[in-house]
Amino acid sequence: MAASDNDQYGFHDDAGDDQSVLSTRGIEAFGRKVTTTASHLMGPLSDQGNNNHHHHYHGALAEVHKQLRRPTIQRSMFSMAKTTPTDMVRSKLSTTEIQHRALTYLSDELLANIPESDNSYSLFQGFKASFPDLTEEGRKHRRRVSRGRKLLEDTEHTPGTPQALHNLKKDKASMMHELEMLGVRKNMASSEIRDIDNKIANLHGMRRIILDRLANLEQDETLLEHDLMDVETRLEEAQDLVDEAESIAINTPTKTEEDLAGDQDEAGFMSQSVYEKLPTAAGTPASKAKKRVVRRKSMPILHEHFEAGTAIREIRAHQDTITALDFDAPFGTMVTSAMDDSIRVWDLNAGRCIGLLDGHTASVRTLQIDDNFLATGGMDATIRLWDLSKAHYDPHGSQYGRDEDEDGIAFENPDDGPVEPPEGSMRDCHLYTLQSHVDEITALHFRNDTLVSGSADKTLRQWDLEKGRCVQTLDVMWAAAQASASLGSESSWRQTNRAPAQSADFIGALQVFETALACGTADGMVRLWDLRSGQVHRSLVGHTGPVTCLQFDDVHLVTGSMDRSIRIWDLRTGSIYDAYAYDNAITSMMFDERRIVSAAGEDVVKVYDKVEGRQWDCGAGISEAEEGKTPAIVERVTPQASTPPRKKMSVLDELAFIEECIRTTAAIHTDAHHLNVHSGSLLQQQSADDEKYSLKALDPGVLKSLEDLALDVLTVHASDDAPSSQDGIRLLRRLDEDIERTYRRFYDFVYADLPYCWRQLYTDLSLLKFSCLVFLRGRERAAGGAEGVEVDGDEKLLDELVSVLDRALILAGGAGVARGRKTISKLLAYLDDDYTPAPGPRLPATFPTSRPFTPPVKRPIRVIDGMSMPAFQSYLDNPSSADLGPEPLVLTSLLTGWPALSTRPWGSPGYLLSRTHAGRRLVPVEVGRSYVDEGWTQELIPFRELLSRVIASSSAPPTQAGSQEPPPSSKDETEEDGRETRTTYLAQHELFSQLPHLQNDILTPDHCFTSPPPHPLDPSADKPELELPLVNAWFGPAGTITPLHTDGYHNLLCQVVGAKYVRLYAPHDSEALCPRGVDGDDDDGDGLAQEGTEGGEEHEEKGAKRKVDMSNTSAFDVGAVEGWDPDPEGRDAIELEEFRGLRYWDCVLEAGDVLYIPIGWWHYVRSLSVSFSVSFWWNGDHYDGPDGRSSA
Repeated sequence: MAASDNDQYGFHDDAGDDQSVLSTRGIEAFGRKVTTTASHLMGPLSDQGNNNHHHHYHGALAEVHKQLRRPTIQRSMFSMAKTTPTDMVRSKLSTTEIQHRALTYLSDELLANIPESDNSYSLFQGFKASFPDLTEEGRKHRRRVSRGRKLLEDTEHTPGTPQALHNLKKDKASMMHELEMLGVRKNMASSEIRDIDNKIANLHGMRRIILDRLANLEQDETLLEHDLMDVETRLEEAQDLVDEAESIAINTPTKTEEDLAGDQDEAGFMSQSVYEKLPTAAGTPASKAKKRVVRRKSMPILHEHFEAGTAIREIRAHQDTITALDFDAPFGTMVTSAMDDSIRVWDLNAGRCIGLLDGHTASVRTLQIDDNFLATGGMDATIRLWDLSKAHYDPHGSQYGRDEDEDGIAFENPDDGPVEPPEGSMRDCHLYTLQSHVDEITALHFRNDTLVSGSADKTLRQWDLEKGRCVQTLDVMWAAAQASASLGSESSWRQTNRAPAQSADFIGALQVFETALACGTADGMVRLWDLRSGQVHRSLVGHTGPVTCLQFDDVHLVTGSMDRSIRIWDLRTGSIYDAYAYDNAITSMMFDERRIVSAAGEDVVKVYDKVEGRQWDCGAGISEAEEGKTPAIVERVTPQASTPPRKKMSVLDELAFIEECIRTTAAIHTDAHHLNVHSGSLLQQQSADDEKYSLKALDPGVLKSLEDLALDVLTVHASDDAPSSQDGIRLLRRLDEDIERTYRRFYDFVYADLPYCWRQLYTDLSLLKFSCLVFLRGRERAAGGAEGVEVDGDEKLLDELVSVLDRALILAGGAGVARGRKTISKLLAYLDDDYTPAPGPRLPATFPTSRPFTPPVKRPIRVIDGMSMPAFQSYLDNPSSADLGPEPLVLTSLLTGWPALSTRPWGSPGYLLSRTHAGRRLVPVEVGRSYVDEGWTQELIPFRELLSRVIASSSAPPTQAGSQEPPPSSKDETEEDGRETRTTYLAQHELFSQLPHLQNDILTPDHCFTSPPPHPLDPSADKPELELPLVNAWFGPAGTITPLHTDGYHNLLCQVVGAKYVRLYAPHDSEALCPRGVDGDDDDGDGLAQEGTEGGEEHEEKGAKRKVDMSNTSAFDVGAVEGWDPDPEGRDAIELEEFRGLRYWDCVLEAGDVLYIPIGWWHYVRSLSVSFSVSFWWNGDHYDGPDGRSSA
């Protein structure tokens, strides 16, 4: 490099001054060189080319390298490194610290030469600010802090000099100036923030204005489209008129043709075109009232500019609960229906009602809107179709008092209530009505020209919307029996139809797509139908409550249920793909690829993000001020996860259950006290309703005892001190003594004449004992701590609680108007919620099917398959023999829709246990082969014990079906340990009034609602007409026998499980069958005060001995006469021979068969295997009382 180049950096080549670089002058020169070099490196390159820039760079580096080779500089660097080597190695100086040290040791002149940015703008784009420190003077003052520290440090070495005083004053003035400048900068920063806030507020205001402008544009667009649709409609109508005129002109004969035709066709004066113009029948679609789909030419986009999850508008739509709603597009048209029997159509863009749809005579439960087409299904069992494009609606109408420039989105109702739309705006929208269902419509869905509806009549109907008629009816109950769902092979039946906490529709949801149909029902099943065949091709089992909503796409089907879960099904495999548990029942649901939106509970819509696995609520939600509510919970349930079950709190600890016991006990105490105090005045009242004051006929002493007992039971719960075990035992003993004393009074009367007061007293005492047991258990648990009584240790208490209530139902009929059966059912429902399998031996998956003996069928009864109700009525009205009347029939295919034969199988002991509270429910049984045998008695036993006896009695090795060889012995068997195993039989018991859950598994045959003939021989034997059929259950092992007897009703005997042999004799042979007379019965058995057989009962005074009218039972034992059973008592040979010569009819009833037994016909029934049967008794209006009127 040339010498001139070296000189320009201020370095002299001589080495005379070793401290040239470290001296002040040298440092100043070096600073100027660094400044110049930095200016060249960082300055703009537009004034000089790349070569010049490269020259300065290399020159600077060469000069620095030259200076570092000087010995003095090297010695200084070596000395510094030697003294503090560790500090240099460990030094981690930040950029700020390096800058601070440099500013401390550099002079003011060098500081003034450091280049600064000339930018006078702040960091916020668009806001120019003139900060004081950007000026030349400001730069100097900004660096006086470091200089001030240096001067202050120097004063220690030069104190008290005038120069030091001057420097201090100068530093003070500089600091004051800098402090003022900091205040100015702070105020300017604050002003700048306020300017930004104002600008943001202005931007929000501008966004609101533009958003309102967009809403107005969409309203104008909607109005224009409405006008366009109107023009298109008129254009189509005009074209139809032109086409019709052309057709008429072509088909109209000329004058010459008319003359040639003459009068030969004068009779046909009504032309076809005129005939078409005649009014059509009501309910059928008119030729011009066809469905015309009008698709929107533009879609709203206003919703895209709202933040997700925010409320856009609240509409006060109805005065009562909203039952259904649907909308076609965001900010489009919405239709709502409510319990106030109104249907409203809404313009979501303007937030106002545009019209009312009139036509339904009851509330609408379900609806769907697609484009302009609307379908509504109501509780009046009708479906109505509407064309909303024919509405007369002006979005900018003046009837709302709306200015032209008023924004549509800001519309609100000032009265905070529904706004009445203009009258007649929807008068032309109705197309036609579909009528075929016989009960309310609960679900519907349509696509293109196919609509499918579901009704409470348990049917699905497919409709052709072009023709306006029903093309197919699908029976859901029949499909339940044919479903392909497998229940598995375990012995415990998997319950799929738990009773919901609230009422649910039988058909809760459905969706149709071309020929595929998905339907969810109240039994928790989801059935997939093929509309081409009308058959179910798959049933999805998983929900334990009614299905309320569903939706499917190409791969998945999503269902919501009252069991508080949403399940995702894989349609390819039929298995559960995913599941989500909620804290409330699911009432409505929709989904897309990412989210599941559901209504689960009150005041909130839940949105679950499947991808992110998080959930949030939209709506009012749950506030901290609302008591008794908890925040929403959505829990993903992994089917494969094997987590240990969480211990469930016993129902005995639930507050609602305990409060129900308190209310019941307090009501009994109040009634007894009131009747005891006012017994005199009440006895003087001549009330026709004896049941209302049924306890008033009791003695005051009995009422006083009832009052004291109720007070003592309440004291057990209210007392702070836990009662001793002896006190509790004494109270329970007093209750048992009063219950037993009351029951003994039953034998003072014929049961039919038993005063109602004693039955209600027995029921009230039973309820007191029930509450006392609950309260004592609670006090013991409180005294022993929370863990003092384990939930698993409550099994015996649950057995006793169920037993107390069942005895009140069976023995006293659950008497009581205010309490009685209603309260008992409520308490049993609480206990059913606490269902746990009771400990005991493992039961088989199904009952044994072995048949130890099958009698031969010699004179078979006629068998008819699928006989309809009209055909059955015709058979009753036109018997083949006028003397005999209608003969017995075996009807098949009548029970195909019974869940007891399919989805809720009575042939599974596990299922029967699940419907009888783990077998704890008590049932009355007959013990012995037949009720005419010696030693026959009755008992009340738990249902699980009955199951054990039935299975044990049927464990004999099977014989060949149809074998005519009688069993070795028909007497009661003896076990290996010597104990006698007596035949136990549940016979002629009103089981379904006691266990309504089982009643849901059967259906009353329509044939029971026919009009049968009277008794063929004795019209006086007819009984008052029944409003509903009498339903009784028969359940027992093989070998149980019902002796030859006759009943006073027509009978349909339905075989559900197993097989039975039945033999029948005509009423004309009644005398030859030797009816029994009035027999005495010393054995009270378990003391059941009900009639064991058909016929009256007579009791002597104080129940010392009962006499039973057995005139409806034959003295002949069919099994003994035929040699199937031993004859315990000899019969006259002549009578036996005459009996063997009588004509009879017989058959073997298999599961699913129904036997019609006419009134007056004698019948003998023998179980061939474990058997479960249901009998339906009914009659006609043939009974005349003494006054000539029906005594029913």
